[in-house]
Amino acid sequence: MHRLSESERRGVEATIAAAEKGTTAEFVAVVASRADRYHVVSLTGGLLAAFAAAVVVLLIEPWASLLLSLAAQCVAFAVVYAVLELTPLSVRLAPRKAREVKARRLAHLLFMERGLASLPQHNGVLLLVALAEHQMEIVADHGIDRLAGSAEWQKIVASFSGTAGQGAVATALEAAIRDLGALLARHFPAGADNRNHLPDRLIEL
Repeated sequence: MHRLSESERRGVEATIAAAEKGTTAEFVAVVASRADRYHVVSLTGGLLAAFAAAVVVLLIEPWASLLLSLAAQCVAFAVVYAVLELTPLSVRLAPRKAREVKARRLAHLLFMERGLASLPQHNGVLLLVALAEHQMEIVADHGIDRLAGSAEWQKIVASFSGTAGQGAVATALEAAIRDLGALLARHFPAGADNRNHLPDRLIEL
């Protein structure tokens, strides 16, 4: 997956504005470079590297001093830990379940942080794509719980995950927002005073 271009950003934001014209629901789209850090993976990798360094020193120089062995271990730990922390490698090494949990947690935190939980009709929807994790999440407020379990909703979610998973992030966001907008327009139609509570913009983290 890749970060969106300027034209793709404008396309997603235009889709949000268009979808919200027909419904009182509010949409927020988020593209995050990564959902979180994976310190456990980095720490484990560093410790394994330190152990391997100690073994290598022992094989090369059986009578090496304790100071030399400790120095080799410290360097190996620092290098591997830094590489894992500063690159997406730790994400790729993390268990799939951990990636899912972190993406879901970030989506719910952003849902609260961006004010979607305080909308008058409790019909906010947040769409998150975590690029490094290759994870997609859609979080909806309790006002539309009955829709979230419907076959039509699940089809939109599945299509969103499939398209974004293939790398077409902007296309996936636009299609999901457009389809969810049409669905919500039937249950939360826009009235004469359809006030926009949140900015129609794409958030990138």
